[in-house]
Amino acid sequence: MANNPLPHKALTLALSLLLLACVVCLNSSNAFAAQSVRQPPTPSTVYGGAPMLPPGAVTVTPYGSLRVSDELDDYDTSGISSIADPFEPWNRFWFHFNDIFYIYIARPAYDAWVFVTPHQIRGGLKNFFSNLLFPVRFVNNILQFRFMEAGVEFGRFVINTTSSFGLADVAKGKKTIVPVDPTGEDFGQTLGRWGIGQGFYLVWPLIGPSSARDTVGRVGDLFADPLFYLQPWELGGGVGAGLRFNALGDVLPLYEDLNSVALDPYIAMREAYANFRRSQVMH
Repeated sequence: MANNPLPHKALTLALSLLLLACVVCLNSSNAFAAQSVRQPPTPSTVYGGAPMLPPGAVTVTPYGSLRVSDELDDYDTSGISSIADPFEPWNRFWFHFNDIFYIYIARPAYDAWVFVTPHQIRGGLKNFFSNLLFPVRFVNNILQFRFMEAGVEFGRFVINTTSSFGLADVAKGKKTIVPVDPTGEDFGQTLGRWGIGQGFYLVWPLIGPSSARDTVGRVGDLFADPLFYLQPWELGGGVGAGLRFNALGDVLPLYEDLNSVALDPYIAMREAYANFRRSQVMH
C-alpha cells in the first residue's frame, strides 16, 4: 500500500465523475453555448411566479467583492436566464442545506477559530494553502496558452517558497509583466476558454454553486492538487479540509451579503455565480 501513488477509491470516484460530466457536456455543449447568448426568461420549475433578476443585477467580481445594481428592487420584471437550471428542486434542497450549514455550523466554528487563533497564524496558513495550489494555477495557464501568466505564477511560487516556505506572500504587490487574476486559473476556466459553455447550474453539498462544466473542472483540478497525492488519503483530505476552513473568512461575508440582498437568495446566488464565472473566463 505504501507504494500506491494514488488513493484507489478517490481515483475511481474522480474518473467516474469526470467521464459522466464529460458525456453530459459533450452531448449538450451546443445548447449550452447558445444559452450564453440572450434568451427569454425561464420560469422557475419550483415556483411558477418566481421573480427574475435583471442581467447584471448581482455580480461578484474576481476580487471577491459584491456589486448590486440599483435595479435589484425591481427584479420582478422580465430579465434573461443567464444559466440553465433544469434541476432546480435538487439545487434548492442543497442550497438550503448549505445555508443551514454555513450559518449555524461553519460561521460559529469559524468565529471561535478566529477568537483563539492569532491573525498571523491564520494569515500564514492562508498563504501556505494558496502557495500549495500553485500547480493548479500553473497547469491551467499552460493549457490556456497563457505562458506569460504561467511565468508570473512560477516566479511568485519560487519567491514565496524560498523566502518563507509559502507562509508569507512576499511576492504580493510586486510589479509583474502581465496582470494576473488573484484568484488564479482553474480547469473550469480552461474549459470555458476552449469554447465549452457553463452548462446547467448545480449546487453541491458543502461545495456550493457550480455548473456542469465547473464540476468537470473540479475533478480535473484534483489531479493537480498536491494534497491529492498525500498518503494516506485521509490525511490529505483532512489537511485540505482544515486549510479550506481557515480560508472561510473570504467566503462567509460574501455568502451572507448575497443572502441579504434579494427576496430570493437562491436566484441571487445562481445569477451571481454565473456572472462571476463568465467574467473569469472572459478576462
